Amino acid sequence: MKCVVINGTEQKGCTYNLKEIFIDELKPEQLTEFYLPKDAPAYCTGCKTCFMKSETLCPHYQKVNPIWQAMLESDLIVFAYPVYVLRAPGHLKSLLDHLGVHWFAHRPDPKMFDKTAAIITQSIGAPNRSAQKDVETSLNWLGVSRVKKIGFGMMEGVIWDEISKKRRNRFEKKVRAFANRFKNLRSAKRSLKTKFIFKMCKIMQSTLSKNTLPGAEISVDLQHWINNGWITRSG
Repeated sequence: MKCVVINGTEQKGCTYNLKEIFIDELKPEQLTEFYLPKDAPAYCTGCKTCFMKSETLCPHYQKVNPIWQAMLESDLIVFAYPVYVLRAPGHLKSLLDHLGVHWFAHRPDPKMFDKTAAIITQSIGAPNRSAQKDVETSLNWLGVSRVKKIGFGMMEGVIWDEISKKRRNRFEKKVRAFANRFKNLRSAKRSLKTKFIFKMCKIMQSTLSKNTLPGAEISVDLQHWINNGWITRSG
């Protein structure tokens, strides 16, 4: 199994230890890791160059592309991050913003359609669900149908070694059980949700194709859909 981990923090604290337990149990044959914000791109400037021309012309391409390629080549995509003010960290959102060009509405990559993803989060005690939704939504729009989530409330503090051994053992047992769900991983099947999103975007691109005059220049997105055989050129 090829696994890529996007760590939402460089700190080797609670999130790091939970992720390390997960990887220790999973034992992937190949592991690639990125640590944000060190490996994160700068904030998207909204120049729209990726949409209008090519993502390779993005001013932050050198940071984004290694992460994107690792995701494409992996069998399992793991996001491990702490909860910041009830949501995902800003530098993680910045990465997701740059991947918007690969959403269904623009230029989705078929390699993403059979991927599986895992989300591991922790907070002091606040709910994890909203912070997990930030990443899950992006993954679904990238074509990932199977997304499994697990979240922890530390409660006792923010320092891993200061949490009681009994509680840490409980966390470890839960994380190892979660990791076992990804052993002997098979290609994911398209979910009804991702099928629906793809269908809606296909209708949108088909409409754009019909409304494009013969001989007129077509958009990069539309050409992508035509090249992949998802729609045919009208006119």
